[in-house]
Amino acid sequence: MEATFHALTDALAPTTNSPSSFNETDDRHVHQYVIYSLNHYITVQNQLYSSTLPLAYPTALMLDAAAMQFINRHPSAPYEESPFPGGRIFSHLSKMDRIRTLSMLENLDLDLFLLPDPFQNNAGLIRFMVDTLNRFSLFGYYSEWAAYGSTRLLPPNQRRLEFFPLSWREVGYPGVSYGYRAFRGFLLTMAEARDAK
Repeated sequence: MEATFHALTDALAPTTNSPSSFNETDDRHVHQYVIYSLNHYITVQNQLYSSTLPLAYPTALMLDAAAMQFINRHPSAPYEESPFPGGRIFSHLSKMDRIRTLSMLENLDLDLFLLPDPFQNNAGLIRFMVDTLNRFSLFGYYSEWAAYGSTRLLPPNQRRLEFFPLSWREVGYPGVSYGYRAFRGFLLTMAEARDAK
């Protein structure tokens, strides 16, 4: 399962030419962020109640099932060896074919009956999940997730930044500061207000 999400984030996360950054998304553990988020942050409606279900495993199965349908339709052959050790069929596709597989899912251009539960014949959930995978991949890439280091898989209140995140450096974010003042509006004197009329 981890190799499938590693292949996913490899296809979705941006590649940078910055000498100070790694060009591999595994150095930032973005795939672990996606897995953690799918298992902890998504609520699924079941009849009259909603519950949080771990969705990482069924989502990985959905990606592999969609990849199989993609291969059956297109003459492009998957790689014999996956660049992601232990990966199933989705991780054997080229980066562009992984993107095309996601597009096929998003456009519902496949047999929905062949997808695993809870995605089987559930067009709304499939589209929601493709959008979620895109968002979580970019959230994980640009957030402080990798900088949590050894504490990243702990509950949020136990995580600690262990180093300055590479993505923050790339976008010029100065980092956390507890001294920023909240914006409370512009100062306007009564004389200025009269002149504005």
